[in-house]
Amino acid sequence: MFTWFGKKDWQNSSPHLLLLSKFRHGDAPKRYEHAEYWESALKENPQKAIQRFLKEKMLEPAELTELLDFKFKVSELKRMLKKRLLKVSYCKSELIKRLIDSDEEEMTKITKDLEIIKCSIEGERLADYYLKEEKEKREKAEKEVIKLLRHREFLNATRIVTKFESSQVFPRGLGFDWNNYSGESDVEVLQVIFGKMPGILNGIDEGCLENLRLAAAMMQLWGTNRASPWLPNDLKTGIHLDGDVVVRMFVFHALHLRNIKQYKNSGIKAIKILGADDANTCPACRKMSGKKYNINKVPELPNPHCTSEIGCRCTTVVSDF
Repeated sequence: MFTWFGKKDWQNSSPHLLLLSKFRHGDAPKRYEHAEYWESALKENPQKAIQRFLKEKMLEPAELTELLDFKFKVSELKRMLKKRLLKVSYCKSELIKRLIDSDEEEMTKITKDLEIIKCSIEGERLADYYLKEEKEKREKAEKEVIKLLRHREFLNATRIVTKFESSQVFPRGLGFDWNNYSGESDVEVLQVIFGKMPGILNGIDEGCLENLRLAAAMMQLWGTNRASPWLPNDLKTGIHLDGDVVVRMFVFHALHLRNIKQYKNSGIKAIKILGADDANTCPACRKMSGKKYNINKVPELPNPHCTSEIGCRCTTVVSDF
């Protein structure tokens, strides 16, 4: 951790530093008035922490430009400019400057009831350093996970993610207990991602399969819906689906197999397949949608015959024959 001269105790507290960072671009302290999750993390009322930040000059009242930026959208600023017969081009900061230059008194009046505070220079330095450290921790964890996935060390990979998430001020997953997560469920999904090829992906370029599987595994482990952070920019799949969609199909296939296994273990006898039923739903998925299947004869998902460029989006629900 970066050493600050005369460092206060709260500056060693991740929850306090995270709260401070929320004011880098200005925010309303009222938003944190009844935030029980913040109080639980801080071990004190967030308003008390905010008042301490103000007293120690880590936070300060926002200026007029920042008040306008916080309160109004670009479209609203443009309407205000049009009303005054002023230009409506350029960036948001320029629109705000133009309004203040033309009618500072009115701009002050319409923001007078707005209580917004922001980081001071010193507060911003401290918040930025904290965020930089957190970003570096995440990047380090991701690199370790990818290395383990390459060696098919799935359980160890899940343990890295679990350790990282449990160290967060607000871990991913509402009410999820990362401290007691075994990782077995994710390991099961990873084994399918690296061990099986869903039919919808037949014909894919063999040279990019490892990258696609790694991205699918990372998307599953880190709980995101975007694969692009882990895919090469110039990746070509060789089929009608792009890299991001292919990755989703790998994850979809693995989760589908896990769900069917859980259905069977729960004694469920039948399921129904439901298609997305929109403009992007292909004929093959429309044909399958609504059909019921014995739990031992469920067809493969994603649908191997799906021709949609955004991939198959069929789902299964429990059904009675």
